Amino acid sequence: MKYKNALSSCIIFCCLGLASLSAQKTIDLFNGKDLSGWIGKDQFWKVENGAIVGETTASNPTPANTFLIWKGGEVKDFEFSCQVKFQGNNSGVQYRSKAIGDLNDCVLTGYQADLHPKQEFFGMLYGEKYGKRGIIAKRWQKADARADKDVKILGSVGDKTELDGSKWNKLTIVAVGNRLIHMVNDMVTVDVTENHPDAIAKGHLGLQLHRGAPMKVEFKALKYRKLSGATAKKALEKATGAKTKKQVSNPAPKPKMESLARSATSPSRINISEGFKIDLLYSVPMDKQGSWVAMCIDNKNRLVVSDQYGGIYRFPVPAAGKNIDPSSIEQITYAPERTGMGKPTDEQEKLPVIGHAQGLCYAFDSLYVVVNSRSSSTGAGVFRLLDTNKDDKFDKIVTIKKLSSTGGEHGPHAILPAPDGKHLYVVMGNQTNLPEDYTHSRVPELWGEDQLYPSLQYFMKGAEAPLGHIAQIDPEGKTWEVLSTGFRNQYDAAVNREGEIFTYDADMEWDMNTPWYRPTRVNHVIDGSDFGWRTGTGKFMDYCSDTFGTVVDVGPGSPTGVCFGYGGKFPARYQNAFFISDWSYGKLYAVHLTPKGSSYVGKVEEFASAQPFPLTDLVVNPKDGAMYIAVGGRKVQSGLYRVTYEGRESTAPAKPVHGGEEARKRRQSLEKFVQKGAKSANQKQLNQIWSSLGAQDRGIRHAARVALEKQPVRNWKNKLSVEKNPVIASAAMIALARADSESSGVVLSKAITFNYSNEKDWQQRIDWLRGITLALTRGGQPKPERKKKLIDWLDKIYPASTPEENRDLSAIMQFLQAPSAASKGMALLKGASGQEEQIGYALNLRHLKIGWTSLLRESYFKWFIRAGNFKGGARLSNYLDGIKKDAIASVPDQLMTPSLKKIIDTKPQSKAPQFTFEPRTFVKNWTMKEMALWVPSGVPGERDFKNGRQMFGAGSCYACHRIGGEGGAVGPDLTSVGGKFGAYDLLESIVDPGKEISDQYGSSIFSLSDGSQLNGRIMNMRNNEYWVNTDMMQPSTVTKVKAENLTSIEPSSISMMPPGLINTMDKEDILDLMAYLIAGGKPDHQLFAK
Repeated sequence: MKYKNALSSCIIFCCLGLASLSAQKTIDLFNGKDLSGWIGKDQFWKVENGAIVGETTASNPTPANTFLIWKGGEVKDFEFSCQVKFQGNNSGVQYRSKAIGDLNDCVLTGYQADLHPKQEFFGMLYGEKYGKRGIIAKRWQKADARADKDVKILGSVGDKTELDGSKWNKLTIVAVGNRLIHMVNDMVTVDVTENHPDAIAKGHLGLQLHRGAPMKVEFKALKYRKLSGATAKKALEKATGAKTKKQVSNPAPKPKMESLARSATSPSRINISEGFKIDLLYSVPMDKQGSWVAMCIDNKNRLVVSDQYGGIYRFPVPAAGKNIDPSSIEQITYAPERTGMGKPTDEQEKLPVIGHAQGLCYAFDSLYVVVNSRSSSTGAGVFRLLDTNKDDKFDKIVTIKKLSSTGGEHGPHAILPAPDGKHLYVVMGNQTNLPEDYTHSRVPELWGEDQLYPSLQYFMKGAEAPLGHIAQIDPEGKTWEVLSTGFRNQYDAAVNREGEIFTYDADMEWDMNTPWYRPTRVNHVIDGSDFGWRTGTGKFMDYCSDTFGTVVDVGPGSPTGVCFGYGGKFPARYQNAFFISDWSYGKLYAVHLTPKGSSYVGKVEEFASAQPFPLTDLVVNPKDGAMYIAVGGRKVQSGLYRVTYEGRESTAPAKPVHGGEEARKRRQSLEKFVQKGAKSANQKQLNQIWSSLGAQDRGIRHAARVALEKQPVRNWKNKLSVEKNPVIASAAMIALARADSESSGVVLSKAITFNYSNEKDWQQRIDWLRGITLALTRGGQPKPERKKKLIDWLDKIYPASTPEENRDLSAIMQFLQAPSAASKGMALLKGASGQEEQIGYALNLRHLKIGWTSLLRESYFKWFIRAGNFKGGARLSNYLDGIKKDAIASVPDQLMTPSLKKIIDTKPQSKAPQFTFEPRTFVKNWTMKEMALWVPSGVPGERDFKNGRQMFGAGSCYACHRIGGEGGAVGPDLTSVGGKFGAYDLLESIVDPGKEISDQYGSSIFSLSDGSQLNGRIMNMRNNEYWVNTDMMQPSTVTKVKAENLTSIEPSSISMMPPGLINTMDKEDILDLMAYLIAGGKPDHQLFAK
């Protein structure tokens, strides 16, 4: 099997039909010990750790596709399932297949359930060596296959879940007559009716290794069941979701939750801030109106809503105390889920054909629609609906801008009016390419990945800046002006009274517990900003001064709709609040913003929450003062709610929040230099820009830097070498490194003039290192003499006092191949407190070729054995494998000793994570009674910061909690915990995690109709199926629960935080840990003063 630009490796599982077996009997095809009952080439197949393993290598390739064939005979109508994972190439399962030549030649032709890293091929039906058939049906297709290239697509199946072939997945094949169904993880991937004249009715079952790139595939739990008669019918019904009738004799099932299977979550189950009331106005019928994801209000006070995979609807805002009248809902556009699917009604044929909208805005006497779908008839882009004959019906679609969207839900999203009343803002995620014909960019067009070595990438491979942006357009779409870039997947944005833009950007949950993970966050979007998203390990941290950082970090989640509370009949603080929606965790936050200089800081309040509560969009209607909230998306149950205030506080119009006026004015004066049509600065203006690089205010410094980068480099580059102000110099270093690669030597020469060790300001030291990094990424390796001077300077400051500095320093030293980099980097790795810090140092040692001793190198590779038990997001193991692969490649052949190779080949043994190089021993089961005596008036002083940080790692705290910008995000951020709790309360919460559980991080008890229960939190949803995490130490591990099988979801009194985390610590260790928590991870806190 071949694909253009893609090597394929398919596991072919030749299924045989056993006439002697009962139709109901399921048999195991593999004994878990050896290959008894199989035919294959010994050099490629073996049994390892209870799994069948097929592997090719560079030194042991297969010249053609080869198969491990089951010797049980031929299969006809059957159900087969297995667990499988693969890497290096694609794989698949072959069935009803014929041997080419002798069976012992191990070559087959026939049907194949494909396992492929490309999502559209994962689980598809492929014809292996089957004439000219090749791909018969791709993933998501329901098809009628009539001839080689005559395949009629009848509809769609399954969902868009991202499948990861490197992890264990369940593959199922149901073949009955001419009906062939494949499923991955119990979700249908293809459903094919096989009407080809050369259809194969029965044949072998086998596992395939594909020729080409080295690969490895593993199978376990291989099960087969012959089907016939009623059993075959039921298997098809189960696979396709059809319901079989219950026998009257069966006991009655437990009652199902009304709010999950057929209606949106009941308001009685939604927690909301005191004084507020939430009402469910409408539960959207999925089969008729889909699942709503975007909303706006038109000029006649009607709500306009969009179905994620269908058309657009509108209806009058219901009167107070009234629900939505279903008959008042009017469909105003039509769109099938996929082009060619379904047939419109006579009324729908009269409507404009547009849909799949994730952004709606009524402005300039028209409805603007942002389409985020490659399956729609329009394709992705911004469109405008007009009512040309003034009959209150849209009759014309105007294309504002077609957009190239490379993926699914990270495409173009919201559209909203700009504060000038003349423009609109458009919000786009990181799978939307910058239009080639954009008219202007306020962001300096100095795009770059800025990685000293290529980043490790396992999602959106090859994606390069600029991606994820916000643009300003005119009503007709003649202009497309880039305001800001570097977002991941900001779904929406809103503008405050001062005309400042705010958005809520997404994390990458697969990166949890890695040093490059960034939680969801509120961003203040200023002109010319780049918020630093880069794919894989390449993300810029918020402290990098060539980004603009965050207003406030929120935690894990999936950001959707946002709005300010302006116009709401709410208390003043909520009128001024920035409301943000989290789809995954079902939380609506009120972010209370306070001016700080030219920007803002925020405090996050959980305003409303429930499980499930998949928020998609929200608007405040100034005519009735209520907030309207839509839930839905990804084909989960959709609904519309209304929030009103019934408390005693005044709801009079709130006054603006004052502060920062002069600083914002100064920042905006600098931002004039990045506007379209701005002239180059004259000498006086250039001096103003240059001096502003030294401002204390980060927003002003940022505006000055981007303004400087917009000026011709020749006009200002000579100013750096004579600049004496270190703050101005560091900002100018960053600007010059970005703007002129030829000046990298000037930047490096300036850097080594600074007295780094005497500089007390942490941000200043970080900025110097950032300037050096950018000079090297843009300018490459320095000349030998300059390189030696730079290494000598770095050696005097490395290692530094903070992990952030050491992360940057270790990367720079690796790039320069500094002789001391190995010994210093390994010392940091051994002393690092948690897995994030350790992974960062391991990453920055992987390309180092010099300075190693045999003991250092062996110690480095032993770390990978222990790191194999680290817990984190879904891509953690891929990143660790990638680091190790690069590290192995950096070992010269002559130094690859047998002892080193043995360490490299050692597989991790599954056990609890160990974050220290040496295992810790049990001390005792500590109780609050004995520890309370230690802190009668707080934690005593003169504590050990380094040990406190070590204990934070040793106690596995980093696995779930962030402190000082490091750590996981499934538990509360502990950076400010010292200002909220006393020493006694902190101790108590550690010893007894269930004593008091924050609503924000509490779990729920999910009761199922079979009597079982789960304790956990909903992490994701698809098609009314809930993905529940039951172990916060493993955030990517979920149990999938169908809504119709749930009888209740109730708050749990059981904390997901495990007890006994301090039982390997002594008294001094625990007190140091307490001091570290109270200090918020800051080493200069008074508790560490000696």
